[in-house]
Amino acid sequence: MAALQEQWEMARKARQQEIVQRQQAVQETLAHCQQNREANAVDMRAKLAAYYGSVQDETKLYLTQVEQQRRVMAQQTAQQLQVFDAELRAVVAELRAANQADMAELQQVTQEVLATYQRDRAVMRDQQQQVLSEYVDELQGAVADCLAEIAGNRRAMAVVDQAQRHRDREALTDDVEALREEFAIYREQMRDFRENLRQSVWGDASPTVATPAKTTTDSKASSRNSRTRVQAGATTKAKSAAATKGAKAPAPVGKKASPAKSMVPTEEAVFNYLQAHHDGARLTAIESTLGINRFQAVDALRSLIQKELIVQKDRTYRIQEEAVL
Repeated sequence: MAALQEQWEMARKARQQEIVQRQQAVQETLAHCQQNREANAVDMRAKLAAYYGSVQDETKLYLTQVEQQRRVMAQQTAQQLQVFDAELRAVVAELRAANQADMAELQQVTQEVLATYQRDRAVMRDQQQQVLSEYVDELQGAVADCLAEIAGNRRAMAVVDQAQRHRDREALTDDVEALREEFAIYREQMRDFRENLRQSVWGDASPTVATPAKTTTDSKASSRNSRTRVQAGATTKAKSAAATKGAKAPAPVGKKASPAKSMVPTEEAVFNYLQAHHDGARLTAIESTLGINRFQAVDALRSLIQKELIVQKDRTYRIQEEAVL
């Protein structure tokens, strides 16, 4: 055991000596390398200083040469620019002269073309005026023919309307006469009924049923069966009322008084108003202008239409041609 320990101690010392020797060798190697690096750095600095000086000399020489070349090129460029400016001025002068000549020629051509166009326009204007004058003459002739035709149609329509109004007026007169005759018969019946009722109530005689006398108007009354049926129904009701003795007979209806005299001033005012308005007037305009009511205006217009002094078309009243109040 002791031998082993001595042997291990001897080995440890040998290892330590070996380590010291290696450290000394490394230190010597590092010192040698440091010396070599310092020597190389000195040499490199000397070389770089020499190279820097040579580069500066070469750069100065190059810049001097470039400056000389630039001056030479500037002189050459100035000379070339002077030559180009002279040539350009000459070319511009030639182009200006050519343009002025072309412009003068173009102005002359334009004046000639404008003169030609003006002559053509004058000729066309004369032709158009002639054509327009012929067209206006034809149009005036056509309008005159159309107006003549319209006037003829209006006269024909006026004649037809007048004839129709005559027929309507005759039919209306016949109807009025028939109504008057029927009313006279009805009034006679009512008068007989009243007499019979009075005798049956106050008198001593027995009531008798009156029968309407036949006159020359029976032929006209028989043509209107509806009105006869109405009168028969009224007579039957009157008889039944007399039989019960509690009914009162209706009072006879009298004829309405004719307002012709009171309407004459209104008719004259309406006729004068329509004479002043050749295009006609509506009922509302007549009322508002003359200050009359609707009944007066309607009565006056109806009377003037019956007298064939005015005509009505499309709710407009106009003076009839050649009408004299």
